[in-house]
Amino acid sequence: MKTSRRLLFTTLGLLAMSQFAPAAFADPGKLRVLFLGHNSQHHNSNLYSPILQEVLAPQHIQLDYVTTVDALNAENLKQYDAVLLYANHPRITPEQFAALSDFVESGHGFVPVHCASACFGHSQDFVKLVGGRFKSHKSGVFKATVVNPSHPVMKGFAEFEAWDETYVHADHNVEARTVLMERVEGEVREPWTWVREQGKGRVFYTASGHDERTWKDAGFQKLLFNGIVWAVGDNRRLEWERQLPK
Repeated sequence: MKTSRRLLFTTLGLLAMSQFAPAAFADPGKLRVLFLGHNSQHHNSNLYSPILQEVLAPQHIQLDYVTTVDALNAENLKQYDAVLLYANHPRITPEQFAALSDFVESGHGFVPVHCASACFGHSQDFVKLVGGRFKSHKSGVFKATVVNPSHPVMKGFAEFEAWDETYVHADHNVEARTVLMERVEGEVREPWTWVREQGKGRVFYTASGHDERTWKDAGFQKLLFNGIVWAVGDNRRLEWERQLPK
C-alpha cells in the first residue's frame, strides 16, 4: 500500500511538473502559444481555436487552448512564447495582469484578437498594453487597407475582404505603436491592425475576427500566423526557423 501511494504521488508530481514546465525544457523547434478563450457562443473561441490550430500545427506552432483567466499566472506562462487572447472576460485581477505584463515585458509575445480589446475594461493598464479599447461597432463586408507594407507582419500578406464587425476604438495608446492596417470609411481612417513594443516584448492586435467567415479566411489566417511569429521576438523566431524541416 505504501509503495502504491508513493507511485501515485510520484506520478501526480510528474504531471504537475509537465504542466508547468519552463519554456527552457520545451521543444525549441516549436513555438508554443497559449490561446485564452471563453465558453460562449458569441465570439465562439471553442469553435475557432481548432480552425487556427489546424493552420498552425504544420508550421510547428503548438496552440494550447484554455478558457479561464486563471491561466494567467507566472508559473504557467513560463511554458509559452506568446499568449493569444480572444474572449469577452470582464475582470482580471492585479496578480493576473502583473503575470501577463511581466511575461510580455520580459521578451514574450501578446496577441489580442478582435474582442480582446473589449476585455478587462476596468483595467486601464490592460488597455494601454493592447494599444486601444473597443468602443462600438456596426457590421458589413469590407477590406481593411494596408498602410505599412514594409513591416515584417505584412510579409506575404494580401488584403482580404470579409464580413466582420466594423470596430471603432477609444483610449488609443500611441506610445511605441505602429499601425499596419486601417479600416477606411469615407473620411474616417480607423486603426485596425497594429503592433506595439512593451519592454522587451511585443504586442500584435487586429480587430478582425468576429466569426467563422473571417476565421476560415486564408488572409486572416496568414495575418495571425505572421503576427504570432513576429510577436515572439527575433531570437525565438530564428531558433524556431533553424529547426523547421528543410
